[in-house]
Amino acid sequence: MISDSQKIQIAKKFAKLHQTPFAAWTPDEDYPSDDDRYLAVYNNLIIGVYGDCYGINAEYDEDDNLIQEATEFEVAVEGFESKSGQAEIFFFEITGELTGRSKVIEDHGRHGDW
Repeated sequence: MISDSQKIQIAKKFAKLHQTPFAAWTPDEDYPSDDDRYLAVYNNLIIGVYGDCYGINAEYDEDDNLIQEATEFEVAVEGFESKSGQAEIFFFEITGELTGRSKVIEDHGRHGDW
């Protein structure tokens, strides 16, 4: 399973792509720590709150049944949101023991039914 420290690093990298300050686009809640806020961003990232999250290396058979879960994912960051002013693709990996979570991400991102 992906560790909290890995999730936090993914969320921090995602936040760095944005021109809007982190606190302005993260949920306005009382978090016990900044790490808890980053964990919330990670969870929002993978469920598609910030745009469709696609598993890019999943493998399917000819009947569209999942053979291998994705471990690599991407989310588009629109140009108006990015520091560069250009649309960018945010890429991240989920490493460690597969738990089925990547299948959920892949299925929803692939079919656009969040």
